[in-house]
Amino acid sequence: MNIWFYIGVGLLIWVLYDMYYGVTWTFRPIYRKYEPNAYWLVTIIWIIVAITTTLSGIL
Repeated sequence: MNIWFYIGVGLLIWVLYDMYYGVTWTFRPIYRKYEPNAYWLVTIIWIIVAITTTLSGIL
């Protein structure tokens, strides 16, 4: 394992935190309540980035 594993785990924690509070960030906050489609699109992208980073840290 290298540093990318820990960065990926940090990103996964960050995504869970965002999902709990219902707000995620790009260049501005996106609230699940007001923009559900944009929120889920950005959240799914963050999940993909987090999982990819975690897996690349393992290999």
